Amino acid sequence: MSAFTKTMRFVGDLDDEFYDDERQRDVWNEASAVGFQLFYWAAIIGAAILAWAANTTGVWIALGTLVVATIISYATLGYSAARGVNMYTATKLARVRGIVAGAITAAGCIGVLVRLQPDLYSQASTWAGAIMGALAAGGVVALSIWQMRKRNARFEAEEI
Repeated sequence: MSAFTKTMRFVGDLDDEFYDDERQRDVWNEASAVGFQLFYWAAIIGAAILAWAANTTGVWIALGTLVVATIISYATLGYSAARGVNMYTATKLARVRGIVAGAITAAGCIGVLVRLQPDLYSQASTWAGAIMGALAAGGVVALSIWQMRKRNARFEAEEI
């Protein structure tokens, strides 16, 4: 078991005797999933509102909220993948809720960039670098998802 998996098990208190009862475990896992999604939606909606409606301090809070929500999301995906369940291959990504969440997150990110623009993005070269960096990061994410799907399809074919 990796240090990451051990840490996540500790954070989730997964070795508690509470989990010995399967029904309790299933209900708690569902409740935790609902709680995670509630946190995620509240965070991205709040960050998007703060990014456009608040002053500079609120925009920095929005940025922090988006960063924390992203880190928690990737930690959740990483733990799941470490346990053999890859969300990117197990479910369809282009669903309405994913598109809406992406649009809200993008609105928050764009709001942060626009509101902080006088402080951070005062030169055209900085904007060009930010756009190129975003395109490169998007390409890396798309390539990673494609590779994960290909690898998981190969593993599933080997299991049959």
